[in-house]
Amino acid sequence: MDLNFHALQDACFAAARGAMWDIRPTDINKIKELANSFFTIAMSHVSRITEQGRDPNIVVRAVEYLAHTHAIPAMHDSREWFIFMLGAIIELACPVCSQTKATAALFVDIETGVFLARRHIAPGEAGGG
Repeated sequence: MDLNFHALQDACFAAARGAMWDIRPTDINKIKELANSFFTIAMSHVSRITEQGRDPNIVVRAVEYLAHTHAIPAMHDSREWFIFMLGAIIELACPVCSQTKATAALFVDIETGVFLARRHIAPGEAGGG
């Protein structure tokens, strides 16, 4: 499967816009600059994903999730939150670190959270990738 570059660019722009929406006047060039940074960061995960034989569009879905859930105005033009949160999401979706019994216990909580989130998808929305 090929990476949908356009969808990744759109998701990165949405995350940047969400993080900067309260800055007035709105500077579209600053939003685009931040979106380009997010795109570069996101692209850095693609080879790791594909090396595991996984769909590279996992990174698109991860950025869409961040844009919808975590791109808040307090972030402004920070890239750190995006780097760390995207890295954590990608690790959950495409793990490379082995886990202990204690650390793997979190996955039960995550599975429960995913189950609950799927039950609350807005009517008319697709269930995702």
